[in-house]
Amino acid sequence: LHNQFGQSQQRGRDRFFLDFFQPLCQQGFALPSEERSAATTAVFGDVPFLPTGPFAPQRLDYRWGSRAIADAAFEPALEWIGDLLMHPGGDVTAGLPEIFEQAVNSRGGSALVTPTPVLEVLGDRTVNATVLDYATEVTGQTYGSVEKLLMEISAVQAVGVLQRLASLTLLDPACGSGRYLLMALQQLMYVVQSLGAVAGAAGQATVPDWVRGSPREDGLGLKVYRHLVSHCLYGVELWPPALELARLQLFLAGVQSTPQAQDLASLPDLTLTLLPGNALIGLVSVDPERFDRVAPRGRRPPPEGAQVEAAAFQGNLLQPLMANTYQAILAERQVRLEHYRSQTQLLAETGSVPAYAQADFLRDRLEELNQTAQTKLTHLLWSEASQQLGIRVQSQDLEGRRHSRPLTLADVEAVAPFHWGFTLHPLLRNRGGVDIVLSHFPGGVVQPTEAGFLEAYQDTFQIKRVEPSTFLHNHRQVLTIDADLALAWAHYRGQQAWPSQYFRHGGQYPQTGSAHPNQGPSRLYWSRLFLERSLQLLRPGGRCGVMLDPFWAMANSAPLRHWLVATTAIGGVVDIANYRGLWPTLSPRTTVCLVWLKKQGQTLGCPYSAYSRATQARQPTPLGAFLQRLIHLAE
Repeated sequence: LHNQFGQSQQRGRDRFFLDFFQPLCQQGFALPSEERSAATTAVFGDVPFLPTGPFAPQRLDYRWGSRAIADAAFEPALEWIGDLLMHPGGDVTAGLPEIFEQAVNSRGGSALVTPTPVLEVLGDRTVNATVLDYATEVTGQTYGSVEKLLMEISAVQAVGVLQRLASLTLLDPACGSGRYLLMALQQLMYVVQSLGAVAGAAGQATVPDWVRGSPREDGLGLKVYRHLVSHCLYGVELWPPALELARLQLFLAGVQSTPQAQDLASLPDLTLTLLPGNALIGLVSVDPERFDRVAPRGRRPPPEGAQVEAAAFQGNLLQPLMANTYQAILAERQVRLEHYRSQTQLLAETGSVPAYAQADFLRDRLEELNQTAQTKLTHLLWSEASQQLGIRVQSQDLEGRRHSRPLTLADVEAVAPFHWGFTLHPLLRNRGGVDIVLSHFPGGVVQPTEAGFLEAYQDTFQIKRVEPSTFLHNHRQVLTIDADLALAWAHYRGQQAWPSQYFRHGGQYPQTGSAHPNQGPSRLYWSRLFLERSLQLLRPGGRCGVMLDPFWAMANSAPLRHWLVATTAIGGVVDIANYRGLWPTLSPRTTVCLVWLKKQGQTLGCPYSAYSRATQARQPTPLGAFLQRLIHLAE
């Protein structure tokens, strides 16, 4: 990369992207070696084929791919990578999780990075605690830590725990940059590989296939990674750049687990488990009868009571889009999903050319079916919000007059609803929910923001030649001067206001969205909505560990707090303040809250204790030691 960068600068200014970097991605990594031209191979060498990585052409490539990108965008990164590689054993990915998390969190105005001890504590109270729960189910014994488990468990018992761990599911409903998922992946890989080593004494034939073999000879790390990211770890994120960073983080972890370059082609497709959408708006449960009555786009729905041919409702899994009923679509989706996963891995391992084309064909069929279901489900959500709940979109004109109009299907589509009941149907319906929720929830009050308006109307700001910083610091003056921006702002506020009505009246957030009996409706907070949603998705007995805005000591959180105490076993609630400079670049008034709990029984005693002492921790080590003391006190 350094040599090619220097050569491109000799040929001309700002030619590196178009002449080398873009062809390297799209004609090198994204194509099998058999499909590369001789000229391409001569320039790039024998680079590996990465069909599921970040190098395939995306929407922006098709739209703006012929535009040059300045060399200044690449030079600092190349210098940074070069400096890292100058040191023996230099890891290019070191520090990337923190950098990505800071970049994503800065979009909300606070570039907060989760301290490593906090991340470890939440992982310990969710991932490790769930492993110990499974071990107790298998052995009938209790273990104080994973280390003690690995020392005391027998080979036969280790096999039983591994079989139980094969079905573990972990969800981050606001995965952001993916740092929490990466930490969970690393912890699970350590536990699984360690248990696999213990279980090996019982004979390889008894060890589950996904953990069988030696790391050097059979790529055990890659086998474990494939299973975990394909069947165990799930993430949802609304902001597309953050979702791409999350996929990149887990992809890099897969690269590090791959023993040989040719095995890179078999890395799983992370777009199947790291998914785009609004985790707070969508159908958690689906009424099959109502779904079946929704006609596809462009067709009239059948009249009430009309006889419809049974063949239209049966579905044929061998033909594309023949399934019309909800149950048939669910069955067809599961078949196509497993077919895609198994075929892509098998074809990638054989290294044949048809793998490339066939994998795309299978993926297209899966996407087509998902889109059909998504369209119908969003129509159901719109019908519920507009007709049953009577939600209307409020707006205000330049003279200050208020107007309202009916909620449209386009309004619902604009918020990108994520329909949990369809996408995670096997987990929610068959298993009662996921085993673990681990996340850092977005903070702040549910309301339109200037930053969100800038992102939604960035093209308008470019046309108007209004700098984002000018609008952020003087938005009232800008809206007063420019009538077009004022109308756009009113339209944006109206679109952002109707979800608040849905949160309050939709019935999905009774603890967070309900008004106090003696008071008016209180403010809605993103983190509290996410907490309530997470517990809806958590199975009975599942564990939750999250970082969010402080809420426990606030009067307006009483319904949520009482509900948590009555329905869950809270392990700890800890507030950490920044007035001692734990985050040097952030305001001293920055405060976060850690919560870990189990969805089982009720809380005895007060889990909110000694929180003020956590603010005295200025360095990571004392912070981690303090949090561990809190855990032991709670237990």
